[in-house]
Amino acid sequence: MILAPPGLGSNNHILFLKYHFSLTAAYVLSATMSAEESLANVESGIVPVSCHEDVLRIAFIYLDEGLWSGNGVLDVAEKLHAHGWSFGEGELRFNRTLDIFYAQYALLHPSAWRSYYSTHLLSQRTTARLYRLPDLQDLPDSSSPLCQPRQGLISANVLKLPRWTYTVACARREQPFLPAETLNALALSTLEATMTRLYTTNPNALHYSESHARFWLDFFIPNPSPSRSGLTERPHRRAWEPMSFGIFVAQGKYGIHVLERKYLAQVSGRNVAEGDSELEPVMWCGLPDGGTAGCALMRGWGEEIGSEEEVEFLAAVAVEEIARVGLEGKEFEIDELDLSARSHILLAVMQAAVKDRQERERFLRELEKQMVQKMKIDEKRAGNWTKEALGIMEPYVRIWQGVLPGVEERGEMLRRILVENAQLFGRWRVSPLSKQFVFEGGPRE
Repeated sequence: MILAPPGLGSNNHILFLKYHFSLTAAYVLSATMSAEESLANVESGIVPVSCHEDVLRIAFIYLDEGLWSGNGVLDVAEKLHAHGWSFGEGELRFNRTLDIFYAQYALLHPSAWRSYYSTHLLSQRTTARLYRLPDLQDLPDSSSPLCQPRQGLISANVLKLPRWTYTVACARREQPFLPAETLNALALSTLEATMTRLYTTNPNALHYSESHARFWLDFFIPNPSPSRSGLTERPHRRAWEPMSFGIFVAQGKYGIHVLERKYLAQVSGRNVAEGDSELEPVMWCGLPDGGTAGCALMRGWGEEIGSEEEVEFLAAVAVEEIARVGLEGKEFEIDELDLSARSHILLAVMQAAVKDRQERERFLRELEKQMVQKMKIDEKRAGNWTKEALGIMEPYVRIWQGVLPGVEERGEMLRRILVENAQLFGRWRVSPLSKQFVFEGGPRE
């Protein structure tokens, strides 16, 4: 029996079946040689790679290897690009997000991405360089725990709001400056703006609902009551490692479908059905979760860069954090900054970017020294990070011609830089897979 990925409409089901049989026929024709022989022939150029189906076959072989001896779909994209292959065409060629998406589900037809990604998101430079999850609907099966029976699909994009709220909750725990009311206001306003923009161009996208957003905020935001099920206690820092939310869903930590049914019952005024009011048990066995976290990462359930609503929120928070630094519009010294806040470090790098070479080097040496002393980060990592951040910021601030502007203008510039270069929210280490600084809303080290 052939099972199509969930969430596909009737037309997509037909395309899926046609695609399945065309690929099956292709595999049968090449069954006389082993996968290794087929791969060797295409890698050496003996057999040309000329169409979407050819790349799918190669990705399928790579994925079989990667799931056992590597990093799954993330490795597949690296290998494809190394040989000059990609699922994308034109401006989408070598788009890391698109190629990882197709590597996950090797029976998807060439236009399948349009049901998952908006053109706006997929065409962004950041999305091309770093892997992002779909914004129109969740990856197939990714809203249910791995290795357990699939739960009834309530919404094609049921993970969107919980994932955003998880980021908001993490930001609240690590936020040294802004009150909770300000953070909530920023979270809701940026969410409404991003979701409305997406819905305007993609009517099938999830539309904004403040009550829906507040339901998930109430679940994830800390509450003194010990009976709460969200992030009520300050967990070990591992809880904020890159791509954590997708791992937690795979492990069955949150029971997304149970909570979503509870919300729908509330807004409709009916009672929660029996058996729907309790979260699913988390069943772990060894590692300590039976390898579920590793499997989720290898399947691509964890992103390298967060969603637009997450990035817009974190950028807005950063702008608010620097609003009181250098109120007179003059340059500031490093000792005026709180280096426990990423935004203050980025502001320091921004100021360094407008200085002449000699003064810039002196300023950055002092910044790195203070980072090492206060952030428990070694000198090499601090130097690498500031160099990377400086290279990103310099083209943006050239218009200032060596003069740091006032608070409002530099705040707007920082917001633009962060939205267009979300890897700056990353922690201090470089991702071994993407070779970029990882995107992680983690605790200060």
